[in-house]
Amino acid sequence: MRWKLPQPQGFTPYAVFKYCLGAAIVLVVLMASISNYDRHPDEANHLSAAIFYENHFFPPEIGDPAVRDSYSVWGVSYLNYHWAEYFFAGKFIFFISPLIQDPNMSARFFNVFLLCLLASLFLYRSRESNTEFIIPCFLLISPQVWYVFSYSNNDAFALFASLLLAYQIAYPKSFLCEFLESERFSSRLIGGLLFGGLVGLLSVCKPNYWVFILFAALWLLFNFPLNALTLKKYALIASIALMVFAFRIGLDFYVNGETNFVGATYINYFFRGVETKQSKLLAYQEEIADFEYKPSTIQQDPSLSNPTVKLKSKGTPAAEMFSKWRWHTFSFESFVGVYGYMNLWASEWYYKTMFLLYLLFGFYLAAKVVVSKNRAAIKQLTVVIFCCLLSIFLSFYLSWNYALQAQGRYIFPAIGMIGIFVYSNRKILHNTLTNVFLLVAFLLSAYSFIFIGLTRINSH
Repeated sequence: MRWKLPQPQGFTPYAVFKYCLGAAIVLVVLMASISNYDRHPDEANHLSAAIFYENHFFPPEIGDPAVRDSYSVWGVSYLNYHWAEYFFAGKFIFFISPLIQDPNMSARFFNVFLLCLLASLFLYRSRESNTEFIIPCFLLISPQVWYVFSYSNNDAFALFASLLLAYQIAYPKSFLCEFLESERFSSRLIGGLLFGGLVGLLSVCKPNYWVFILFAALWLLFNFPLNALTLKKYALIASIALMVFAFRIGLDFYVNGETNFVGATYINYFFRGVETKQSKLLAYQEEIADFEYKPSTIQQDPSLSNPTVKLKSKGTPAAEMFSKWRWHTFSFESFVGVYGYMNLWASEWYYKTMFLLYLLFGFYLAAKVVVSKNRAAIKQLTVVIFCCLLSIFLSFYLSWNYALQAQGRYIFPAIGMIGIFVYSNRKILHNTLTNVFLLVAFLLSAYSFIFIGLTRINSH
C-alpha cells in the first residue's frame, strides 16, 4: 500500500497567522519609530512630497521654489507625477498633527496605518471562518512587504489598494461579487461603484500595478459569464475608473497646462527610447538635474550619463543584464529582504532558502491544479502565471531601457494575484503543507527583518 499524507478538506490558515500579522505590525511600528531620517530608499523625496499636501489640495506648479527640496538628482519631484498616495499621506499628517508633531514621523505612520487597516479588515472578515484570512497570509511571506509599510514611499499605498481589490474579487460575499451576480443592474450598485473607484485609484498609483488591473479584468472575464447584463456592469466599473483617472490628470492640466503622466513616459521609453517632446517639466529638469541625469546628456551623449542609465541604448545586450548586472539576483533578494539604501543584505543561506521555499511552493500549486484537471482552475493558473511573468518582464525592461532598478517591490502586484488564486483553489490544496509553507516563510521573514533590518538600519 502506497503511503500518502492525509488530505483534509482543503486549505484553511492556522489561527496563529492572525497573531503573526499582529507581530509583523509591531515590527513595522518599531522600524518606523527607531530608524533615522532618510535611512530608506529616496525617503527624503517621498517625505517632501507627502508633507506638501498637508496644507495643499492641488499639485504644485513646476519649478515652484517652495518644493525644490522634493526634486531628485533626475530633476524630477514625486509631486510632478500623478500618484495619489502623497495627497492622502499629506491629509493624514494634517489630521494627526495634534498627536504627532513631527511631519516626517507622521508620514511614516501613514503607511503603518494602511497596514493596520488591512489587518483590521481581514481580521473582521475572518471572525467566523479562517479561510477569509487567506489573502493576508501572503503579507507574511516576505519581510520586504513589511518594510515598505515602515517608511515613507509610494509602494505601500498601491499594495494596499491592490489588496482591497483582491478582497473584492475573491470573496463571494463582497460588494463586487454580489453586484456581478445580481439579476438586475441596479441591485447592489455600490459594488460596481466601489470597485470602479478602487480601480481608478490604483490607476493613479505606481504604473507597475497596472498589471494587477489587467489581472483583475482577465480574472473577472474568466469567472463571470459574459452577457448583456454583465457587459453593462463592466462598463459601469470602467466608466467610474476612467472618471477617477481623468480627474487626476485634469488637475495637472489645470495647474501646469500639461501632465507628466508617468505611464506615457514609460510607453515612450519602450517604443522610442528617449523623451523628445519639450515641456515645462523637461525644461526645468534640464535646468536643475545633475549633469549625468540631464535629458540632454542622456539624449546627446549617453556615455556621459550615469553608468546605470539607458543600458540598452549604450549597447548592453539583454544577457548582460543577468551576467554582469545580476538583475535577477538583486530583484529576488530585494523581494525577500534588503534594507536601507539597498545596502543591508542577509547571508547567502537566507536568500537560497527563501528561493527554494518559493520554488517548491510554486511547483506544488501548479502541480495540484494540473492534477485536478479542473478547467477553471487551469485557466486561473494561466492568468496568474501570465500576469506574474508580465510584472517581472516590465521590471526587467525598465531596468534595461531606462535605469537599473533591480528592486523586488516592483513585483509586489503578484502578492494579491497569488492570494486570490490560492483562495479560489483552496479546496484542492493540502492543509498541512500549505500552512507549513506559510509558517516557515514567516519565521524566515521575521529573522531577516529583526536581525538584518531592525538591528542594522542605523549602523550605516
